[in-house]
Amino acid sequence: MFVRSKSSHFRAWGENPRNKFGTVHIAPRSYFTVMKTHVHSQLANGLKFVVCAVLVVGGRTTSNGQENGPRLVDPNLGVRTVTTNLNQPTSLAFLGPDDLLVLEKASGKVQRFVNGTLTSTVLDLAVNSGSERGLLGIALHPKFPANPGVYLYWTESTTGADTTVLAETPLLGNRVDRFLWNGSTLTLDRNLIRLRAFQEDADQPARGNHDGGIIRFGPDHKLYIYMGDNGRRGQMQNLPDGPGPAGNLPDDQFGGPEPDNAHLTGVILRLNDDGTTPEDNPFFRAGAMRGGEAGANLQKVFAYGIRNGFGMAFDPFSGQLWEAQNGDDTFTEINHVEPGANLGWVQIMGPLARLAEFKAIETSSNFFGLQQVRWPPTNIADTPEEALARLFMVFEGGDRFEARLTGDEEVPAVVTRARARAKFVLNHDGTLSYELRATRSIQNATQAHIHLGGRGQNGPVVLFLLGLTTGQNFRAGDLISRGTARDSDVIARPGFTPTIANLVERMRQGRAYANLHTTAHPGGEIRGQIIVADRTPVSHYSDPEFSWKFEVAPAGIGFVNGRSLGRDYQGDMIVGAARDFLQGGTLFRFSLGSPTDDGDDRDDDDGDGHSGSGHRGEGNRRTITVDDPRLEDRVADNLAKFDITESESLLFGTGFGVGTDIQTAPNGNVYVVSLSNGAIYEIFRQRPSEDED
Repeated sequence: MFVRSKSSHFRAWGENPRNKFGTVHIAPRSYFTVMKTHVHSQLANGLKFVVCAVLVVGGRTTSNGQENGPRLVDPNLGVRTVTTNLNQPTSLAFLGPDDLLVLEKASGKVQRFVNGTLTSTVLDLAVNSGSERGLLGIALHPKFPANPGVYLYWTESTTGADTTVLAETPLLGNRVDRFLWNGSTLTLDRNLIRLRAFQEDADQPARGNHDGGIIRFGPDHKLYIYMGDNGRRGQMQNLPDGPGPAGNLPDDQFGGPEPDNAHLTGVILRLNDDGTTPEDNPFFRAGAMRGGEAGANLQKVFAYGIRNGFGMAFDPFSGQLWEAQNGDDTFTEINHVEPGANLGWVQIMGPLARLAEFKAIETSSNFFGLQQVRWPPTNIADTPEEALARLFMVFEGGDRFEARLTGDEEVPAVVTRARARAKFVLNHDGTLSYELRATRSIQNATQAHIHLGGRGQNGPVVLFLLGLTTGQNFRAGDLISRGTARDSDVIARPGFTPTIANLVERMRQGRAYANLHTTAHPGGEIRGQIIVADRTPVSHYSDPEFSWKFEVAPAGIGFVNGRSLGRDYQGDMIVGAARDFLQGGTLFRFSLGSPTDDGDDRDDDDGDGHSGSGHRGEGNRRTITVDDPRLEDRVADNLAKFDITESESLLFGTGFGVGTDIQTAPNGNVYVVSLSNGAIYEIFRQRPSEDED
């Protein structure tokens, strides 16, 4: 296992999980039925927010309905309202200075604002905005406007009109499309990808959350798409053989656990600008070797093991990718995302070393549950080692395998001193050689097999390693069985075609185990998961760069690109809030080290209340630097959900509501989109900074 260590039940955007919906009918629709010429915008059902009315900022008063408004910690900075009265704005794109395209979540409209004034609606889509769905993400082609491509992430309605009814979306209702800008309107060019939107799982209400929705072009000119887990429990959620409880079962009524089209969730995808798959993606070769729909989808994956989030951005100085990930009730994460990263969900949230706290909080009476009832938090591992062993890891093939059989791995566990080791080799002729040998004494062994299933799951037998006997004793080192298996030896099971090739593919995916039965334990005395032994995975687990013990619900993230706010802010990451429970919607500020190449430590203080020590001596910008000694472990040990304890030094602003997008404008100021306040704010410097002459 490769580990790269890095030093609320949360329902964002008004999800109401207790609403119940009737029978679901998914009606097929051609694309023209979701385009509209006239539509009445709607607020998402169940979304409750407070609209800020009077902003008192830097001596200016802007009428907007109430006294409380956004404020900044640094008195040298001010905030003004660019525009208000928006219908749940989610994200924006700059066509030019003071020329914006703004997305509205529930109306499906792309609105154009020039100098803060709405000038036109350039596109109107029929969206399903139930829960966290809707018109969510926008990205301009890197060569815009020479290349007029405008990319949108949105949730399709099956009715031809805006809706909040959760059932009124296709199975693959989340989509990323390319539109063309002609200077005044957007017209459809092509669909790049369709992703899962529909959720109606057994024994629980319909849902519409965990859709992600952020899209960004990277410095490599590739399109990155953030997709939440959408309530799935399969390989991309680190459940190699699905949620169980038994092995060899699908994730849900639409398939899985492999990343087929309905289960390509909990991922960051990386695509070419035309929707094709880049050949330098981290799992391109592994996906090609797997083949089929799941293999083709795996080729598109840049990172996985993601619960959900509303923030993803590239550091403009290092080019590195960052994301903010929402926990359930515990361990909000800020992650530096490398190619091939496995961020751990659902097995791990927060630092691996704090796994016990993750499990304790999520299994407590106050918070019990991980939303999806088919994999409860009692399944979380008890040790970091076991959590790592359970992760789904991606391999480029694999021809040699092994399993270490112990009583601890039996389900339920067996107390025994018996031990064995199995070895397997895929031969050039397509047969599978095997050897099973005792490593401690075994009494009265009766049979041994390969079963289908992941760790903690009991699954069906598909290959005999030791035929039924009356009971044999073995000492340490004794050979139990040896042989070569062919297709004819493999046993058919539902969803499993009985061939050596298919069995080996299950072994590569961590979906098969060996076990040995005895007269004392006819259900199995020792077992071991079969793992790839001749190569290392091309995926790797990564700890978060920063986390909060209890959920604080981050949303949009963005970087300060330039010195308009003052030199000490250059390169800092600003993180918005997905709920306004904490001080009316916070902005947190994180330093990643100096964005310059001149070794400037920037020890000076430009009056922002920060010493600048968070920037000293940090050149790679791959980690978060802190001033507060309580944060040396990069965990804010707050006392409850939406509590600021231990992150006071990170506070940048309050009263911004649900901040879904944060970007540096062409003028160098920082724009914040507030979904709940229906506004866009501009953060600027009121007083000259020390580096301005």
